Amino acid sequence: LGDVLCMTMSGPLLTGYTQVINDYYDREIDAINEPYRPIPSGQITETEAVIQFVALLAGGLGVAYVLDQWAGHETPVIFYEAIFGSFISYIYSAPPLKLKQEGWLGSYALGASYIALPWWAGQLLFGNNLTWDVALLTVLYSLAGLGIAIVNDFK
Repeated sequence: LGDVLCMTMSGPLLTGYTQVINDYYDREIDAINEPYRPIPSGQITETEAVIQFVALLAGGLGVAYVLDQWAGHETPVIFYEAIFGSFISYIYSAPPLKLKQEGWLGSYALGASYIALPWWAGQLLFGNNLTWDVALLTVLYSLAGLGIAIVNDFK
């Protein structure tokens, strides 16, 4: 059960939050470059997009809290990690920081949130054994995410 909940938190809920909030804050540029996307095309209203990303965030944070309870964590480390990742997702997309406009820094932040943070959640859930060497390895592995984010900018 924990593995399915962890995948649901990291995948559909918090990654969904990241995608919807990014689409919301890119709606003006998407209206020019990709007018067929859901928000600029009117398939989804701005209000519906806000409801979606708030619901996905609440669901992801709620599942993170449940996972901490299920794992018996005295400190809700998965919940804290989910808050941190959600914050990174927000500042990646939203003004005034909008990290996505900062080149490699923004791309790395996105890559790390897709690679390192879900890995850390699994480590914390199954044995609460996130060590510095594993954390460092996954941060370095997130460089692959940097490449993915850069390639995504050219499509």
